[in-house]
Amino acid sequence: MKKILSVLAIATLFMGSASAQKIAYLNMQTVLDTLPETDSVREQLYKYAGKLQLDLTDLAGEIDKAKAAYDAINADPSTSQVRKELLAKRYQTLVEEYQRTEQDAQKQLMDKEKEKMQPVYDLIKKSAGYVGKSKGYILVLNNMVLNNTGGMVLYNLNDADDITAAVIKHMLAKYPVPPKPAGSK
Repeated sequence: MKKILSVLAIATLFMGSASAQKIAYLNMQTVLDTLPETDSVREQLYKYAGKLQLDLTDLAGEIDKAKAAYDAINADPSTSQVRKELLAKRYQTLVEEYQRTEQDAQKQLMDKEKEKMQPVYDLIKKSAGYVGKSKGYILVLNNMVLNNTGGMVLYNLNDADDITAAVIKHMLAKYPVPPKPAGSK
């Protein structure tokens, strides 16, 4: 709700002087998907996520063993109730540890993504500012819908105000990626 009110407030401020001032927009996701830097960051994050997943897989194996041990003991009528309860607690503790580890891994991955992507976002912001200013815009808005975060799509009826392609062109020219050696992927 605050986001909507903020956007409406900004829109209202510019309504009175809209004829004299221009507002551009770009699609951040399109820019990100086009940049070679993004592929490199995604590859690093994929490897990092794989390492985190190994930890979870190991813990899941321990849970499976604890569950099998509990099931075997529980099926044996000669096993004491105390022993059964201890194994049940052990199993529950491992499940809780797995849940905490999984949550921690997700947070670590999000933190790593933020750390690795921030320089790319900074370059996009810098290029968007340069391109926007060079074309006479006073404001550049991002029209990307943010997945599951309640992002808002700004529809612009004037496609001439979409500077996405110009920002990509500027970034690729200003920050070219060296060619890959022959035989590499």
